[in-house]
This record gives sequence, C-alpha cells and structure tokens, in this order.
Amino acid sequence: MLISTKKGITMNYMYVANWKMYLSFNESINFCLQNYDTLKKLSHNANIIICPSFVALTPIIEIFKNSTIAVGAQNCSENISGPYTGEVSAQTLTQAGVAYCIVGHNERRIHYGETSDIITQKIALLYQHAIQPIICIGETKKEYNNKTTFTVLAQQLKSIINAIQHNNNHIIIAYEPIWSIGTNIIPEQHHLQEIFIWLTELLTIHLPDNSIQLLYGGSVNPTSIKQLKNIPHINGFLIGKASTNFENFAKIIV
Repeated sequence: MLISTKKGITMNYMYVANWKMYLSFNESINFCLQNYDTLKKLSHNANIIICPSFVALTPIIEIFKNSTIAVGAQNCSENISGPYTGEVSAQTLTQAGVAYCIVGHNERRIHYGETSDIITQKIALLYQHAIQPIICIGETKKEYNNKTTFTVLAQQLKSIINAIQHNNNHIIIAYEPIWSIGTNIIPEQHHLQEIFIWLTELLTIHLPDNSIQLLYGGSVNPTSIKQLKNIPHINGFLIGKASTNFENFAKIIV
C-alpha cells in the first residue's frame, strides 16, 4: 500500500525491526542469513529497516549491502566524541554504514534518564552525519487515563520542532504509547485516529518545509497489524519483540 506524505511523496509502509537486546550476536547474523531471500522479496513493496545491537551492525550491513534493506542503530551518543565510556557516536555509525537510528525510545527515557534536550542533541548529530533519526514519543498509562496525552506529546515534540524547523530534512516520528509496548494492548481505533490527525496537523503547521512520516509502535503483531493499517496517516511501524520471530515479522509486512 502506498502512503502519501504532506509534500505529495508516495512511499511504501516502513517496517522498523527494533531487536532491543532479545537476539544474541549469532542469532542476529543467522536471522539475516537464513531469511535473506524472503526479506529481499518483501522489500520490493516495503521499506524494511533492521536495528540490531551495536556489535551486529557491521556484519549485517555487509549482508544486506546488495539489497534495499537498510540497517539502523538503536541509539547513539549525544556527544560528538570524548571520554564517554561505552557510548557510540553518530560519526562512528555513519562510517559503519548505518542509515537510520532510533532516538527517544521510552526505554531510554525511563531506564537511562534521557531528557528531551539529550534527545534533541542526538537528532542534530544524526542529521549532521547523514543518518535518519526515528524519533519516538509516547505517554504513560497514568497520563493516558488522566487525558493528558496531547499535552505530554506536545511537550516531547517542542524542543525537537524548535531544533529542526529551519531545515528541510525528512522527519520520522514514531508514536509509541508506553502502556501498549509489550502488553498486547492496542489503543482504541478512535484514539489512534485522533493522535495521528493531531500529529499531522501539528507538524504540518510547525514544519512546513519538511516531509513527515508517522509510525506507530506498541504491540504490533500479525493480528493487530490489520487494524493498524486501516488508520489514516500511519506510514509505518516500529516493531519490537515480534520482529525477532521471522514468521511473525513476515506476516506483519505482508
């Protein structure tokens, strides 16, 4: 299915496989080698992005070098370089051949204390090094129940919009309600419709020179995908654990 952005660009659905820390190095490589042919066929009508752990990036980039399948990182440092043990810079990622990078994931916000300012710094460095950020936003169950979802999302987007509104980069935003991730609970259709209409309008107003792509993430699986693909303005999906099972991942794409 082709999706139209506000700038009139048509594109296939995007499927981002966020493997988190579910697959080991060997499991990651075997997944790509064993399913290479099928993934390549699926990529004819879909934009597929595989996001393994840092150590598996280079070999997987090599595996897919003659295909349209892209490889993304799950995170990067907000610093250019320096004494930051255990961190990986945007410069290193681009030199390795990484095309995309997930930033602002709720697990990074919750477990590692990442703030909107830190996320904004990462986004700026990724654009500087020709890597497309996949920017995650989302609310907690408490915020959803208190009907403050739109306020929370607006706050998360404010610094991001301010930082990128004077360029013409492509923008990818992934809405991931935190209470849906890994729970098999999908927000009601009318809620998602309201969210994606609101996001489209907000970003169109504040980023008129940018092309926008909106993704949904949170308990995306072969069953929920049917409902999700019926919601206007959703241009793709950020898929967690379900993407580590190839049969499930293929069913989501098809």
